Amino acid sequence: MSTHIEQPSMRWASQSGLHANRDEAVTQGRWVPGEPGIWALIFTDLLIFTVYFIEVMLRWGAKPDVFAAGHHAINLTAGILNTFFLLTASLFVALGVQTMRVGRVGLTERLFLIAGVSGAAFIVNKFFEWSDKVAHGHTPQSDNFFQLYFIITGIHLLHVLIAMTLLFFMRKRVGQIVGAPTPRQSRFIENCATYWHMVDLLWLGIFALFYLMK
Repeated sequence: MSTHIEQPSMRWASQSGLHANRDEAVTQGRWVPGEPGIWALIFTDLLIFTVYFIEVMLRWGAKPDVFAAGHHAINLTAGILNTFFLLTASLFVALGVQTMRVGRVGLTERLFLIAGVSGAAFIVNKFFEWSDKVAHGHTPQSDNFFQLYFIITGIHLLHVLIAMTLLFFMRKRVGQIVGAPTPRQSRFIENCATYWHMVDLLWLGIFALFYLMK
């Protein structure tokens, strides 16, 4: 009988110790957000995009004239705006995670809303950018440059849409927090936020490759 009574209390004490260690690590800036699974996904995604980036550089070296002409047709202003929108979204996601940790639910919801608006602005701007390219006769069938441009930016846009969906559920989960968030609530939000920052990082690589590199 004593065994059955002591085991739950021992588990509770163990979990409480883990929670305390986590809170201490967060306070001291030693906490790495996200679980191993999300980091495995992120590193896999980064590896795949690295292969894409290498392919672009190899083809650029093989057909410099085609890629130079394609680069000249790229709208740098649109790229700068998209970079601004995603960096702004990431900033407010990061701020939202910080305020979530201390239980400031209302402020966290507002910060995530601003992040969502910034992400939506990226999507709208990308639509107009693509429309402008197609209107000027630049399609995936035009040449190697625009084939890779539309494929890579299209895959990235899919990532943005996934991140926006996650942001919706992050905001919904924040609304369920009463007082301080539970470790489960924190893990979910931190995992989603980590994915969002990965999407931002991928865009910086795309921006440098297609908009800045000559």
